[in-house]
Amino acid sequence: MKSLLLKTSFILSVVILVAAIVKADDRESPRRKDFLSDPNVVTCELEETTIPELDLEKNKRPSFVRRMERANKKDLKQGRLTLANRPFMILLGEKPEREFFLYDIEKKVGPYWWGSWSLHSYHKLDGKFYEFIFIEDGKKIAARPYKGEMGTIKVGKGGRELEKVEFNGSVNQKANVAAPIGTIKDRWPESVTKCVIPVGDYTANIMHIKYDNLDICISNNYHTNAQGQSRDNREVVYGMQVRKDKPYVLDFSNKPMVVFDKPPVSKTTFSRGDEIKFAAVLIDPNLDIMIRGLDDTSVKVDKEYKDRNGKVINTRKVDKSLDPNVVITRADGEIVAEGVMPFG
Repeated sequence: MKSLLLKTSFILSVVILVAAIVKADDRESPRRKDFLSDPNVVTCELEETTIPELDLEKNKRPSFVRRMERANKKDLKQGRLTLANRPFMILLGEKPEREFFLYDIEKKVGPYWWGSWSLHSYHKLDGKFYEFIFIEDGKKIAARPYKGEMGTIKVGKGGRELEKVEFNGSVNQKANVAAPIGTIKDRWPESVTKCVIPVGDYTANIMHIKYDNLDICISNNYHTNAQGQSRDNREVVYGMQVRKDKPYVLDFSNKPMVVFDKPPVSKTTFSRGDEIKFAAVLIDPNLDIMIRGLDDTSVKVDKEYKDRNGKVINTRKVDKSLDPNVVITRADGEIVAEGVMPFG
């Protein structure tokens, strides 16, 4: 009797699992059918190849190929299709959310904005967005112009007296879906005052906002948030809500705050000579984005670039970073440490 019950339970579990898979396929099929019924859809077969066989100059290859080489991996997939009336090459690694590359064969360039390496992102060509999906169990890729609603995201002054206000970079939705901000020129978006993108809820990927001579670099906050929660114990805040009938304005009107990354609560003892790492992070607590940099673009300074051994291999002029001075004190006000804490 016990054996019969176990057997029945197993069969029931298998039936439930199969039903769940079928149901999941049913959920996906309407979008897939709609996608493939578009008269402007194009498809291409993905062929297996290796890095040494790539017909692409080394300085034109995406960063994920270089990562593969460092990891002694060589197998990837490639395909060719026509978008915006010209040929493109697709390169694909093991992870489509971070190992996808769309190379413009005619212009001999591929995008390099944050998020362009995801197959799931909105890819912008000649001012139009394109989206991609796998078909035939991943043997092919289909692409079409984006058909959904569009909205506007723009940068505002926030009541400040400013002459120059513009931004560029990219924003990110759930499921590794990113959209570029700005006019695409070669590999990176150029700055604009406003940008039309697919509607949705976003957070910052990497963005630069220019207020006259001040360049503000922001991204999603991957440190502790305003509530003291670590990255692993909270949901990402997608606070940039772009709607068809209501532009989203990024104007830094929320009051910023400083949070500190510190050793976990479970770490209660330290030995002499141990390095204790703290990080002060300037954030917008409402959007849960962090300020990665504040640069004065009117002042240039020399910046040294070093190799792994600390040897200076290059020096070039860069904008002056407005690094804050940080003071660490005891509860009674006694200063324990003080100094400049660079951004980054």
